[in-house]
Amino acid sequence: MNWLDEYPHEVYASVLLLDGKIYNWKVGNYFWSHPMEAKIRMSDFDKFDRMEVQHTSFTVNNDFEHNLAFSLNAKQWYRQWEISEEHVGSAP
Repeated sequence: MNWLDEYPHEVYASVLLLDGKIYNWKVGNYFWSHPMEAKIRMSDFDKFDRMEVQHTSFTVNNDFEHNLAFSLNAKQWYRQWEISEEHVGSAP
């Protein structure tokens, strides 16, 4: 059975920070515990020592709460950081 079909379950939001600003992010069924788990440009490996990962989780009990974790809760959590000019992909 897929994790989406079992309730309650956790939805995780992870952020990779470069100098305290969002470099990369993800929302899903697992979280990043180390910067090497996130997508990093090869040209940015020299900045690796300035990167850190943080994450949070949302316990969801139904489809509505699951969708809310992606569309609202994670977005609000990401707002505590500025977005780096060097970010990967789109803004959260």
